[in-house]
Amino acid sequence: MQMRGQNWIIQQQSVEFLFDKTDYYAREMGPELKRCFLSIEGLQSLESAIDWKLKTLEIETRLSLDGKRRINLDPGYLDFHRVVLLSGKEGPQKIYLRDGIWADLVLLKNKGGFRELAWTFADLKDGCYNDFFMQVRAEYKAEIKLNKEHHQS
Repeated sequence: MQMRGQNWIIQQQSVEFLFDKTDYYAREMGPELKRCFLSIEGLQSLESAIDWKLKTLEIETRLSLDGKRRINLDPGYLDFHRVVLLSGKEGPQKIYLRDGIWADLVLLKNKGGFRELAWTFADLKDGCYNDFFMQVRAEYKAEIKLNKEHHQS
């Protein structure tokens, strides 16, 4: 699947889980929300990360109904050591980037998968997305290796 106009080709989608550990979005989006994660094909430049978030904010707005969002898109990245989400909301643990966008470190890699931090979202703390993140990390590792081999030859 390609997200039109972005050259974002979805490589994988996690299982959808109920987003029921908080009612933070219920007033705006209604009850019985679900959450899933997507991975995008290819290596992306972190220098463009703020633009990812700004573009997903445009998508959220375009899909809104009566001024209420029907979807919440938080792009981010995964590397060898961490999962970081990009947010339009400030928080004490978040690092300001620019244009109202913050980086939010939500998980750190450990031997068995990923471990939470004090501020990690409740649904990420239970590890239900660990398998997905480990698979994406393995693909990331393979792409890094392939890129190195390609540049060395």
